Amino acid sequence: MTTTTQPTPPQSDHPRRALATGAVPVGRRFLFADRRRATLTVLGVAASLLLVLVLGGIFAGAVDRVTYYIRTSPADVFVSQDGVRTMHMSASSLPGDTPERIADIPGVAWASPIAFASGSVAGPQGRQLSYLIGYDTRTGRGGPTRLVAGRTPAVGEAVLDEQAAKQLGVQLGDRFTVMGTSLRAVGFSTGGSSITNTTVFVELSEFGRIHDDRVSYVLTGLDPGADPEAVTDRIEAEIGGVTAQTREQLADSEARIVTDMSADLLRLMSSIGLVIALAVIALGLMTATLNRLRDFAVLKALGARTPRLAAAVAMQVLLTVVLASTVATTAALALAWLLPLAAPAVQISITTAAVAQTTTTALLVGLIAALWPLRRIAALDAATAFRETR
Repeated sequence: MTTTTQPTPPQSDHPRRALATGAVPVGRRFLFADRRRATLTVLGVAASLLLVLVLGGIFAGAVDRVTYYIRTSPADVFVSQDGVRTMHMSASSLPGDTPERIADIPGVAWASPIAFASGSVAGPQGRQLSYLIGYDTRTGRGGPTRLVAGRTPAVGEAVLDEQAAKQLGVQLGDRFTVMGTSLRAVGFSTGGSSITNTTVFVELSEFGRIHDDRVSYVLTGLDPGADPEAVTDRIEAEIGGVTAQTREQLADSEARIVTDMSADLLRLMSSIGLVIALAVIALGLMTATLNRLRDFAVLKALGARTPRLAAAVAMQVLLTVVLASTVATTAALALAWLLPLAAPAVQISITTAAVAQTTTTALLVGLIAALWPLRRIAALDAATAFRETR
C-alpha cells in the first residue's frame, strides 16, 4: 500500500520566523494584553508628566506676563539710566531733554518718554501691587498695547488692567486709588496683570502730580533698515550716562531677574515635582516589565535573544510614554484654558519645547527603569515558561 505524504504548508506564522523577521509586535501586544493595567500605567505616567508641565507652565506664564509690556511695545530700543537694565524692581531717572537728544541721532525715527514707578492700587474689594506708567497720550507710544474697553486717559483719569479691575471691583467710570491719589477709570487694558502685580496707565502730567516729574525710560523707534545694535551703541556714545538696549535684550533681562528672584522656590518646586514624576514613571514601567517575565521566558524558549527582548521592552516604554505625553499635554492645555477663568492672574504657558523636553526625560528614565530587569531576563531559564504556577 502506497502512502502519500502531503507537503507541509509554508509556516509563515511560525514563532521563530516571526521573531526573526520582527513580524510580531511584541512590545505593543505586551502593553495592551491587559488593558486595565496598561490604562493605569499610562495614566500614572501621564499624571506625573502633567505635574511637571503645569509647574513649568505656571512659571513660564508668570515670566510671559512680566515681559508682556516690553514685548508688545512699538519701540525697537529702550533707553534707561546708566546701569539700569530692567524695569522690574528698578528705578531709572533721565534728564528731561533726553528724548529730544535721542531723536536727533541718525537711525532714530522717534523717541517717546515714559515715567515708571512701583506702588499700589486700591478699589472697593481690595488692594494690589501695581506698576504706574505715565505716557504721552497724544502719540500713544508707551501706553497700553490694547484697550478692551473705554478710552485713553486725561488729567485725573487712568487706564486699569481688566483683570485687576475685576478683582478690585472697579467698573468704567468708578474712582479708585493709585498711590494715594483718587483717579477715575476711563479704560481697561489687557495683558498687564500677573500673579504678583498689575499695571496702571496715566498721562505724563498726571504721573508728575501723583509721583514726580521725571523721565524714567525713552522708547525709541528706528528708521527702516537701521541696525538696532549699531543705534544702541551710537546712543550710548553720543548721549552719555545712559544704557540702551534692544527690545529683545530688555525682555531677556526682565526674564532673568524674575527667574533669579524666584530661583530657590522654583528649584524646590521643580525638584519635588520632577522626583515624584520620575519615581512614578520608573516604578510603573519597571513593574510592567517584571510582570511580563513569564512571557519573556516563553519568547526565549521560542528562540528570541536578549536584544530582541530588549527591543520589545523599549517599544513598550516608547508607546507608554508617547500615549502618556499626549494625555498629559491635552490635560495641561485644558488647564491652561480653564484656570484663568477661575484665577485670571494665573497663566499657564505650555510650549512645544517644554513638552518635548519633558517627554524626552520621561522616555530616558522609563527606558533605564524598564530595561534594568533585563539582567534577570538574560539569565532567565526558558523552562520557567512551562512550569506550573500555583
